[in-house]
Amino acid sequence: MIFVIDRSKSTLRYRAGVLELQQKGRKVQQVPLNPLEQVVIYGNPLVETTVWRVLSEVGIPVIILPDRRRPSAVLGSGLAVRLPLRRLQHQLAADPATRLEAAKWFVVEKMSRYAMPLHTVADLWPEAASCCTDFFQKVQRAKGQVKDADSLQTLLGVEGHMAQAWFSLLAQYLPEELRFTGRNRRPPRDPVNCLLSLGYTLLLSEVRQAVLRAGFDPSLGFLHQDYPGRESLALDFSELFRGGVDRFILTWIRATEPDNSFFFYRKGEGCRLSKPTRPLFFTAWAEYREQWPRSDWSREEGDDNEHEESELDTGSLRELLNGQMSRFGAFMKQQGKKRGLDYDDSPA
Repeated sequence: MIFVIDRSKSTLRYRAGVLELQQKGRKVQQVPLNPLEQVVIYGNPLVETTVWRVLSEVGIPVIILPDRRRPSAVLGSGLAVRLPLRRLQHQLAADPATRLEAAKWFVVEKMSRYAMPLHTVADLWPEAASCCTDFFQKVQRAKGQVKDADSLQTLLGVEGHMAQAWFSLLAQYLPEELRFTGRNRRPPRDPVNCLLSLGYTLLLSEVRQAVLRAGFDPSLGFLHQDYPGRESLALDFSELFRGGVDRFILTWIRATEPDNSFFFYRKGEGCRLSKPTRPLFFTAWAEYREQWPRSDWSREEGDDNEHEESELDTGSLRELLNGQMSRFGAFMKQQGKKRGLDYDDSPA
């Protein structure tokens, strides 16, 4: 369940297992804490300290979306207590060869996920079938280039080239009135980039919590470089699920057929969803995150039939995130074993 706070001059309080939203001292909404999975905040409501404390303790992520002066922020609980796994992560990241292998793991996984939105493009625009086939073949060739990459810089070049090719493909078929010519951000300058940025932000908050639940250090990544204030490992894992966000945005656009009233523009903020449109978006997102396509995740390694996706095979985003964390944890332990690193996660 997602709780979206989008009311001006409001106050958020915690009362015995319930979040209570008030305006002018009057209760306007109550949300039980138990089923809550994500809180999204627009504007500048007053939030009691107890609310932040409780949300952190139970591990519910909070997204504060950007305003005129500040970018978005993702809040949540602190580091988990699985020190052996986090120690192994730091040891592997310190070795350049191992870090490159881990970065390759992320890029290959991301490229495998292109099958999901690619299938959607072919369904929505039948005339795109040949371009989708060509793109799928590019992905297969790129996987070979990833395997042969001898540096992180080369690897990032391959990954960046494929990302650019993907957005160029979308630009060919999305409606002209949406003015999408490619990916841009900070701020997004057109409706599609507005939707993509919002979707990626919502995704990142959930990925961050999954990373913490698994016991990893979210700040130390393998594909994304270390940078003050950046949670690089959370960004690494977000790459694997961006194809799912892209698919959601494409299907939402087709279902709603947004016009100019769905968005507004402000200098410094770029393009944003209008207030009447935001409930439509978040309602659709809440449903989608519970039925995230999962056939890509279920495929066997080495399966060449990635384009044969069954949209009936779905699972919750949280479930899929936990599964991906387990897969990467197994990969890390395997790499640690190769290098003679000890890993003992058993109770003392």
